[in-house]
Amino acid sequence: MGIRSKFDKEENTDPNAVRSPFVTTQPNAPTVANGAPMPDLGLLNPLIQDSEVTEIMINDLRNIAIEKRGQIVVTPVRYKSIDELNRLVRILLDPSGKTISPESPLAMTTLPDGSRVHIVVPPIVETGPCITIRRFPKRYQIDNFIANGTMDRRIAHFLEACIVGKQNILISGGTGTGKTTLLNALIGVIPPHERVITIEDSAEIPLILPNQVKMMTHSGSFGSDSITAKTLVHNALRMRPDRIIVGECRGPEALDMIQAMNTGHQGSMTTIHANTPRDALFRLETLMMNAGHEIPLSAMRRQIANAIQLIIQIKRFYGGSRKVVSIQEITGIEQENILLQEVFAFEVTNSSELQSDEGSFRFHLSTKIFESLRGQGIKPIP
Repeated sequence: MGIRSKFDKEENTDPNAVRSPFVTTQPNAPTVANGAPMPDLGLLNPLIQDSEVTEIMINDLRNIAIEKRGQIVVTPVRYKSIDELNRLVRILLDPSGKTISPESPLAMTTLPDGSRVHIVVPPIVETGPCITIRRFPKRYQIDNFIANGTMDRRIAHFLEACIVGKQNILISGGTGTGKTTLLNALIGVIPPHERVITIEDSAEIPLILPNQVKMMTHSGSFGSDSITAKTLVHNALRMRPDRIIVGECRGPEALDMIQAMNTGHQGSMTTIHANTPRDALFRLETLMMNAGHEIPLSAMRRQIANAIQLIIQIKRFYGGSRKVVSIQEITGIEQENILLQEVFAFEVTNSSELQSDEGSFRFHLSTKIFESLRGQGIKPIP
């Protein structure tokens, strides 16, 4: 038998117990970049193999939904019993050695293809295991975003110029808007001779560059200490990076990231959950405060204004499309307020329809960042 879970019973008489079958792989299972085969997920295999499915949500036995092409739809997939779902939980968790139980009812893991798995079991949920699998599309290039209408060619050219010109970038957006997908595309523009350190909680950033070091946080187990993003950012500074990429700023590592941007690591990038560029700055301030240092708010704002040159705001519309709705540069600070200047914006055709994704990308006058790029011999717009 496979690794036994705390959620298993001593006897297999409880239909709600998580059994521990052998972890099998799919017949002729595809392998991924690391050479590991995908496990056999039974009824989910067709969904996993569909490249257009970006989220699989198992809410209960007969309520399995997916996100496909930006739309959430309920599938005809059905499980016959809780026991079937419990087996799926073990297949998902066994390769990592993680356990789940009523005493510890939450677990996260990653599939060999990089898909992120989140599992919740009773008593946190009422009806049985709830499983969410976030899948990541094959790595996009900038041209893919032009083709699907996320941005136009001027924006793409401008962002490529900013990467080559080593502008520090903050990508902002809500959950599922495509922040990490855009980040990965921008990483692909970085010149191959540069040394890049990537830091993340789960494997979402692929190894793209020849001189890239990929580091991941560790939650700690069997008496070992946890390793946080803050610790990794701090250690990355000793690894001679040209750029530091943090998959998402969500804790006190934000302070270390901003300080790294201010100490010679130009061209660094990160993402943050926020609905507007101004909200992104407010959230960044809050995360920096969580670092536990007694730094005045005015000093933090000066650090942010000096560290970040560009904020990219991406949004997912009601119809499922994703668009870069605003690109704003930080032009300085005045009376302790960070100043923003919009460079590009997506303007809907009918402003009264708040969820409309019909519109056009507009260019607004910009000076500071254009001067910086031109000073490096880089043309900011085509």
